[in-house]
Amino acid sequence: MRSENIPVVVVGGGSAAFEAAVAAKQAGAPKVVMLEKAPEPEFGGNARFSHTGFRWVFSGGDEVRQFLPDIDDEFFSKLNLPAYSSEMFQADLQRVTQGRISKELSETLVAQSNSAMHWMRDLGIKWEIDSNVVIDGRYYFEPGLVIHPTGGVGGGLGQLMQWRDIASKMGIELRYESRLTALLGNDQQITGVRVSDPKEEYEIQTHSVILCAGGFQASAEMRARYLGANADLMKVRGSKHDTGEVLMMTIALGAKTAGHWQGAHATPIDSTYPDVEIGSKANRYGYPYSITVNTLGQRFFDEGEARHSYTYAKTGWAVLGQPGALAYQIYDQTTIPLLGNRYEFSTPIEANSIDELAGKIGIEPTVLQHTVAEFNNAVRKDVAFDATKLDGKCTEGITPKKSNWASPIDKPPYWAFSITGGVTFTFGGLQINTQAQVLNTSNNPIRGLFASGDIVGLFFHNYPSCTGQTRNVVFSRLAGRNAAAQGL
Repeated sequence: MRSENIPVVVVGGGSAAFEAAVAAKQAGAPKVVMLEKAPEPEFGGNARFSHTGFRWVFSGGDEVRQFLPDIDDEFFSKLNLPAYSSEMFQADLQRVTQGRISKELSETLVAQSNSAMHWMRDLGIKWEIDSNVVIDGRYYFEPGLVIHPTGGVGGGLGQLMQWRDIASKMGIELRYESRLTALLGNDQQITGVRVSDPKEEYEIQTHSVILCAGGFQASAEMRARYLGANADLMKVRGSKHDTGEVLMMTIALGAKTAGHWQGAHATPIDSTYPDVEIGSKANRYGYPYSITVNTLGQRFFDEGEARHSYTYAKTGWAVLGQPGALAYQIYDQTTIPLLGNRYEFSTPIEANSIDELAGKIGIEPTVLQHTVAEFNNAVRKDVAFDATKLDGKCTEGITPKKSNWASPIDKPPYWAFSITGGVTFTFGGLQINTQAQVLNTSNNPIRGLFASGDIVGLFFHNYPSCTGQTRNVVFSRLAGRNAAAQGL
């Protein structure tokens, strides 16, 4: 079997892999090779289909503007850009993971988010304004989420192309259709990898391997094994190539596991889209401004618990638990304008009455009329609706309660969107330390083995939106630097 020597090998071809490879090369690694399982037209893992937003610590508008050099003064003056502090980021992480996220890793993630973002900017990654709500001519954003790499909305290919260009100019080699078939070594030290491509199987001897191969969400068998009933039937928002074999071979070698193995990022998506590689176009995140009913015509969760960025990764599970794993978001003309361009890649089911709408979506009209009337009567009239904040405009006397943005559904024409749950990435993965080293089951680093991205077990129950991309760049940067230092 042919063998070659390469100082740093990165397994994967998504954003985490590019970040790790660039960081390793920048830190002095004489040669870095990326092994991408997918063919070139499909490279990029989940990032190819992601919104690619970043949640990060920043001091306010002046700092954000450093990422937007071409923005004009008039437009910039309309952006509402309060600071997002370390304390706010850490509180968000702890709250949505119910305090289960690793204290050490979350502290590293938060503390290095700002420098990692500026590192990307210094490398030449271009940025643009993120999704927002416009009220009275002023632009409001989710806390900590203001910018994303150019081309990120509706798919992350723009970010990937920027990374590939940077990597190519640095002399980093990207090998497509190169599947990892074995890790060479043991639970003490990795000495190389075995690779299969369309022509041959060969080995690479190396002092550092960085695993950025993603989770197991595209494997129906693994979803059924770990995520519960009917999980094998879930639609997959991201890459069809993220099937978990690198994760499982690393565990078989003796690596320690971490994260929520029965948990995953599962969001509400359009039920009419394909089963795999759906991307961000199918996202249906406007539910805080609607009511959501199942096929029986009943509400089943608190749509206004918090901003969607703190609830969307668990809301898909709520939908999957309903009859037929199907539900409908219902809006009226009061809140439809708040959707902005969120639903531009969809066609609403429209009707001039609730009775007519029920007929169009296949729900018993009497039940849907009762649900809507009960909701409307429960909305507090003494609290003003305010989409710019948690407004406390809630319902009283019904279950489930709606905690914020409860507006009566009474201004036709009404819109409905059919939704189901789609999986983005799985939460169970490898245990790493604050230097991005993979640990063995004795809690010792496996020499020469690092990891970043969805293959890392970090989140539990839920996660604040766009933290995944920030996790990638923070730990990939650490992995790349430490992998390069391993052989210097």
